[in-house]
This record gives sequence, structure tokens and C-alpha cells, in this order.
Amino acid sequence: MLKHYYLIGWLVLLSLPIRAEISNPVLIVGTEQAAGAVATEQAAGAVATEQAAGAVVTEQPAGAVATEQAAGAVATEQPAEAAELAVRGQSLANGVVYAEINYQLPVSLVAGGSIVLRQQWMEVRRLQIETPTSTNFVRLVTDEPSTAQLLARDVEVVGIAGEAGYQASAIAFDVTSGVLQAGTILRFVVDRLQLPKAATTHYEIPLYLKNNQEASLTRVPGNTIQIRPGDFSQLRLYSSSVATPGELVDLWVRLEDEYGNIAQAQNLSLDLLVNGVFTERLDVVTPVQKIDGISFQAAGTYQLELRTGGGGISATSNPVLVSNKPYRIIWADLGVPTEMLAGAHSWEELARTAMGRYDLTLPADHEALDGTSVVSHWQSLAAGGASLVLSKSDVASFTIAKPEQPTDLRQMVPGNLQLVEIVSGGSVYDWFGNKAAMMGFRVGFTGSNHSHQYPGRFQQVNTAIWLTEGQHWFEAMSNHQTYVSVGSKIVLAVSPMNLGLEPVRNLVLQIAAASPIVSVEVFKNGSLFKTRRQPDTGGSRFRLVVESSSEPFSRLMSRPRNAREWVGYVVAQGARITVDRVGQHWQVKPGRESRRVDFLTRTHGLDEFLEFELTSANADTVIEIGIAPGYEDVAWIPKDRLPKPTSGQKFFIPIDEAIQGGTRTFEVEGYRDSVRIEPALVPFESSMRYEFDDPSTPQLGDYYYFRVRLEDGGFAYTSPIYVGDFE
Repeated sequence: MLKHYYLIGWLVLLSLPIRAEISNPVLIVGTEQAAGAVATEQAAGAVATEQAAGAVVTEQPAGAVATEQAAGAVATEQPAEAAELAVRGQSLANGVVYAEINYQLPVSLVAGGSIVLRQQWMEVRRLQIETPTSTNFVRLVTDEPSTAQLLARDVEVVGIAGEAGYQASAIAFDVTSGVLQAGTILRFVVDRLQLPKAATTHYEIPLYLKNNQEASLTRVPGNTIQIRPGDFSQLRLYSSSVATPGELVDLWVRLEDEYGNIAQAQNLSLDLLVNGVFTERLDVVTPVQKIDGISFQAAGTYQLELRTGGGGISATSNPVLVSNKPYRIIWADLGVPTEMLAGAHSWEELARTAMGRYDLTLPADHEALDGTSVVSHWQSLAAGGASLVLSKSDVASFTIAKPEQPTDLRQMVPGNLQLVEIVSGGSVYDWFGNKAAMMGFRVGFTGSNHSHQYPGRFQQVNTAIWLTEGQHWFEAMSNHQTYVSVGSKIVLAVSPMNLGLEPVRNLVLQIAAASPIVSVEVFKNGSLFKTRRQPDTGGSRFRLVVESSSEPFSRLMSRPRNAREWVGYVVAQGARITVDRVGQHWQVKPGRESRRVDFLTRTHGLDEFLEFELTSANADTVIEIGIAPGYEDVAWIPKDRLPKPTSGQKFFIPIDEAIQGGTRTFEVEGYRDSVRIEPALVPFESSMRYEFDDPSTPQLGDYYYFRVRLEDGGFAYTSPIYVGDFE
């Protein structure tokens, strides 16, 4: 995680509206002394860095508007001289190149004028002005001496107003005195620019300009460059999730680089295995290829595998559930933000990138798909928050509520609100879905790969849409026929899909997953109702579980709590410790002694686990857990509670208590985070059927949903099943 940036953002927040230069500013602006030379000695145009500044810049949906909150400036798209981005080196995903942005000022900049460089929020490594020896360090070079004094500063986004896509960080160069003359050629130099991991044909670093304190920031026209994928390093295999006996299934193979981009074509001869049994040899000659002619004659669960003859390269598909059920499942990537799309052919590029991985990709605020449009509304909380509105000609539109700038559910019409996003990137907001359901809305659950939390590695978020025969996906979504699967494409089949007021309600869940199942949980009206799992009774295998909430602090319209990190250790006093498996956000390092393990993980709305085994433990063994002090992330600033420091903690749990399950909770300024040690879980098979009865008195509006968790850290949520929902 970007702890360095968290701290900068926190300092910015604490210092508003004070302007303070750091004590030993780094010289990053000079005059050009000769062709191709860059000055490094202090000159009249020297620029000092500033970490605490009162200005905040954000961008509007069209990518053309920025807002400087301290100065009240608003950027608009206006004609200006073009800036040119050029790089030296191979522009490969996650590569490092030399980059320059050349720009000739069309107007003079006086005191209060500013030039701003921005980056999209999802870029993990951000432009910076603090460390010249690190990647993404920006320096500014002018073509001739200038009387202007400039001040460089970080602009960390600590608030969002009217921004539809990703937030962005920025570097601003402010004129503090003198005049930067029109016609001056500016060169923004990044000697070691770290490119994003996602290949694209339209990467850019946009510039914004204002010539005085009162002027508005204006986006400067500029070019884009292509970021190419890296070399082929992995296979991915995707299949239809459900089929009837004898029905042909869709099977796609993708050749990818290490970051998931589609790589160059290879001539591969691969073995196809079904449930581990060889069936045929296939030639794969394109980077994304559909394999035809695959079907299964008998009901059951199947997994396909492609591998080279020696098994050096292989890929396993998601499971295929074959039954006589008259429905099918398609997988969607919903609401791809506008800032990820640019240019006349961006929709085609998006579709090409998703080919084989998703059946349906819906970009926000972009071209209509078969008569359907997806419009992102990103408003202040007072104006209604964020939402996605899907509309289709001659069909009623519907809304997907968004959790990170929470949709004001009080303003929603029951017939319009059909879906609630409960997973955004690596964050879980199931409380938001429960809030809508408790208010009486009949909603389904969706997820998104796109989040305003700090970027990082998280498992792929998939929204499943189940369709009856002949049904269009738009109708299915408007009927909340969805569920969310994270990490892999888990098949969840719930029966029945609605409930009457019977004295005993019976629900059945059929699960088919790519990894063994460790737990099935049933929630009723938002509270845990039933659980199916198998604790290890051997007395030597345990799991460390850490948890923090993502709910807003109060009932006011406010943003969720930010994520937090856990840096700590586990020590077994009187035993040796080895790690068995972990969830999705862990970094683990053995300590200097065999009885210790150090770890780093992150939680935001869902607990994370680390399973370990103790050797030579006895009745006197004590498990010590240490948590280092830290800070909550500062991805946004909730108005009712600022991000807070997290205190250091140390706990001692005797092994007898650990066998029963020992929990320690502690206050974090209004929240109760928790650490617990409990027996490890013995996984079930990767496919199972779970059934339960509820004989309690039914109430109209009661609802149930399932959460399934896998051994590999993946998980899935069904949509709610409502009592009295007779649709």
C-alpha cells in the first residue's frame, strides 16, 4: 500500500489552509543551458517543493473540469496550445521510461497562476516531487532564464465534488512572484516514469493551466501514447458456467502477460483435460481464441484444463455446472469509469481487452451498447451521491446504488432502485445492500473492479447475471437476477428465488467453485443466521483473523470509513510456527526464529485470515500477537470523522483459549476492530449443496442471502431472497 502517500495526504489535511514549505527544498526547476542539457543549479526560476498546501484538484465526468477547492477555481475545456508527451524506452506495461511533456505557454503567468500535472487514481505509482532518485520524480526545465518564482506542491485529493471517474493526484507548479512570459517553452521531465500495468492505446498525463489567481484552470490539449503488453507468460481459460446435457459451452483461452494484458500470438499445441482426464490436443494460434465443440452429456460439475505437453504452462477453467436447470449465467464488468476510456475507438479497445474474460462489459458515460446506455451520476452527498443509471429505449430505466459516494437511498423510488454495489475493488460494503433491503427496497447485489480506495492488488470482481430462456440481460438486471463472485467465477444456484409466507421456509444453495469451500454463511435481515464450516479439532492448526468495518461513522450522509493496514507478528511461545495459507491481501515473512511470523495485510469491510500450524505445542503454549501502530488510509475524508491513527496492540492467547476461539477487540475512535485466534478450517469439496429450514414466524419483507468463502481467499454473495416477493 502507498503508506507514503497516506502520510502526505494526512499532512495536507491537518495543515489546511496553512501554506508551508518544507525546510530543505529540492531544486527541480532550472534553465536549459545547452541543447538537450538540463540545469541542476539554482536559478531565478527555482522551484521549492511543498507538502502542505490548501489546494485540491478534481476532474469532472468529461475529463475536462478540475476544481481547486482552496482557490475556488473550476477548470473548463478551452482552446490552448497543445502539449506533447514523448517517451524514450520501451513503453511496456509496468515498464520504466524517460518521459517529457513539452509545452509552450500561450499566455503569461503572473503570481497566482499555476500549471498542474495529473494522473489517474488507479495508477499505483504516482508522480512525486520528494525523492529525485525514485521513480516518477518530476522536474521542470525552462528554455531561458525567468524572473518568475515557482513553488511545486503535491495536490492530494481529499474531497470529491462532481467527479465521475477516478480521483487523481496532481503536481502543481505555482507562480508565487514575477511573470512567466508567454512563449516560454516548459519541459516537464520524468527521468524514470513508471508506466501503469494495464496496456492501453491512450495513456496520457494531462496538463491544466491558469494564468492568474482569479482565472479558472483550463485543460491543455495533448497527445496520448500507447502502452504495449509484455511478453506472453500465462494462460487463462474461461468457460460457460452452466449448461444443459449435450449443450455446447463457450470456452475461451487467453494468452496474457504477467499483468493480465493480452499478449502477442504464439503457436501453441496444448492438451485439453476434463476433470483431469486427457481428451484431445488443440492448436492455439491467436492471443484470444474460442475453442469450439465442447459439451458434456451427463449432469455434474466439470473443470477443463489446458496445458503444454510437459505441464510447464497450464490454465484451469472456472467450473461448469451441467444440469437440466432452464437458465444460464453471463459474467459482467459493470460501470468501467470514463477516465479509463478515451478516443473514438475506446469502446472497441475495451471490448477487445475483455474478450473471453467477460460476456458483457458496460462502460459508464460512453457509447450505447445495443440501445442501452449507462450514465454515471457523481454528485455531492447533499445532492444524492453517486449512482449508475441504465436505460434502454422503450424500457423503464433503473439505478445501481454506489457505496463509496453513497447514493442517498431516501431519494430513490422503489421501482427505480434495483441493484446495489456491495464490492468495489478490494473493499466490501455489504452493509449498504442491507441498508437498502431494510428500507424495503427489493434489490440485487453487484460488484465492480473500480474503486476510489488507494489502488493495489485485489482479486477480480465478477458480477453474475442469471438469465431465463430468451431473457435479455437488461431485463434480468432490472429484476435483480444477479450475484457477486470475487477471485473466480463461482457458480451459485439458489432455489427458490422468492419465498411466500409459509410456516417453514426452505432454501437450497448449489455451489460449484474452482477451489475448496471453507464456509457457507446465511444472513437473515442483515445478521448472521446460520453457518456451515468444519473446524480442525487436532489442536495444532489455527487461523489468525483480523477485521475492520467499512461502514460510515454515523447515520449522517457520509462516506464510508477508509481501509486500514495491519502490520504485526505472531509468536508461539513454546512451539514452532509455519504458515499454511492466507487470504487475498497478505504479505508474510518468517521471523528470525522458527516460532515467529511477521505479516502485513489490509482490511476494508471483510475479515482476512492467516492459517498456521504449531509444532511441539503443549498445554503451556501461549500465542502472542503484536500489531504495530499505524494510520487509516486517507483515500477520502468522511465529513463526520477524520481518518484516525490505529494504536499498537499486543495480545496473549493461551492455547486452550485458542482452541475454543479467542477474540480481542479494541477501539479505533468510534469503531471496534478485532483480532481473533481460532481453529483452522477443514475445507469441503469444491462443489456442494447446502440446505436449511427456517421455522420462525415469517414477516413480510424478511430477506436472506448467502456468503460463500473459499480456501484460496475468494468469496461470493448471492442477492437477497425476499419473503413475500412473488415476482
